[in-house]
Amino acid sequence: MEPHDQQPSSPQRRGLATGLFQLVFVIAVIAAALGLSRALKGQVGERAPQIADLRGDAAISVRLAEPIIVTYAPEVRVNGTIQATAEVSVSPQVSGEITFVSTAFRAGAEVEKGEKLFEIDRADFLLAVERAQSEIAAAQSDLQQLEAEAAIAVQEWQELYPGREVNELAARVPQIEAAKARLASAVANKRTAQLSLKRTRVYAPLDARVLASSLDIGQIVAPGQAVGRLVALESIELAVPVSSDQLAVLDPAIGRVATYARRGAEGAVRNAEIVRVDASLDARTRLSNLYLLPETTRDLRIGDFVDVAISSDSVEGAMTLPATALSGQSSVWVVADGQLAARTVRVLGEEQDQGHVIVAPFDIADGIVALPPLEAEAGQVVTVRAKAERTAATGGSADAAQ
Repeated sequence: MEPHDQQPSSPQRRGLATGLFQLVFVIAVIAAALGLSRALKGQVGERAPQIADLRGDAAISVRLAEPIIVTYAPEVRVNGTIQATAEVSVSPQVSGEITFVSTAFRAGAEVEKGEKLFEIDRADFLLAVERAQSEIAAAQSDLQQLEAEAAIAVQEWQELYPGREVNELAARVPQIEAAKARLASAVANKRTAQLSLKRTRVYAPLDARVLASSLDIGQIVAPGQAVGRLVALESIELAVPVSSDQLAVLDPAIGRVATYARRGAEGAVRNAEIVRVDASLDARTRLSNLYLLPETTRDLRIGDFVDVAISSDSVEGAMTLPATALSGQSSVWVVADGQLAARTVRVLGEEQDQGHVIVAPFDIADGIVALPPLEAEAGQVVTVRAKAERTAATGGSADAAQ
C-alpha cells in the first residue's frame, strides 16, 4: 500500500494560528503606542508657553526708585597695624667688661633720654687719660726748654752779627715747631682717652621703649657688638591701608582726626591724626597707606592690629538708593525723556541693613531705574512701570564704600 501525503495534525494547526495571532497583536500594540505618542506631543506643543521674542519691541518697562535726600558724613572704617619708623640698635663704642646694667634696660621697659643704660669697666680708660696727661706735661717741658735755648741763641747771634737777620737754625725754629707738634699730639691723645672714658657709660639717645636686651654684669663686649634694640616713642605710628575710593572720600586726608582701638582692648578708644599719605599704590594690593600719629603711645605694641574710624566732611544732598540700582560699582541708569542714560556716581557708604547705598548728589533726570535691564544700553527706549516705595533712612553713621 502506497503512503499518503502527510497533513498537519489538528493540534499543530491550532499552535500556528495562535502564534500568528500573537504577532499581529504585538504589531497592533506598537502601532497604537506610536499613534498615542504623536497625539500627546501635539497636545503638549499646543499647551506649552511660548517665549516672546522681545528683541523687536520698541520699549521695555522699568521701575523707578525714589531717592531719599540726606545729609551724610561718610566714615571710613579700616584696619591697621602699629609700627615704628625709628629703631635704634644699641652697641658699645669701646670694649671691656660690663660692670653695671640698668634695670630699665630690659625688653618691654621704657627709658628716658639721657638715662644710663649700662657701664663698662673704666679702670683702663682712666689710666689712658693719665698717660695722655703725662705726655702733655713732657711735651710742654720740652717746648719751654727749646724756647729758652732759642732766646739765648738769638741774643748771642745779635751780639756777634749786629744788624744781620737771625738764622732759623740758630733760633731753634725747626726744633720748636716739632715740640709744638708733639704737644698738640699729646693733647689730642688726651682728648681721645677722655672720649673713650666717656663712652664707657652708655645713655639712652631718646625717649624709647626697649625691644630687646642681651646684657648682664661681667659680660665682655666689643665695639660695634649689638647688645639691645630701642624704638623711639615719637616714631610709633599707625599704618592704615586704604583703597583709592576710600582715599577719595577722605580727600584731603592729612590733618584729619581719627579714632582707633587696639584689637582686644575693650573701651580703650583714643584719637590719632593723619600726618602722611603714601605717594604711590602697593603694586600687589593696589592700596596705599595712611600714617596716623597717636595721641599717646602708652600700651601700644609694635605689630598690634587696630580698628580705625575716620570721619569725612558732611555731604549735603546725598541720596539713599536701593543697592539693586547700582550697575557695577559706580554707575546707575536713569530715565531721561523716555530713554535710558548712564550716570557715574560716587558711592559714599551703605546703610547698616546692606540693602541701600548712599551716593553723592547727581542729576537723576526723570528718575533712577530701581533694577536695570540685563542688557541695558544708552538711548534704549523704556516705559516707566511704577516707582519703588520710599525707604526711611537709618540713623547714625554708616561705613564708607570699600
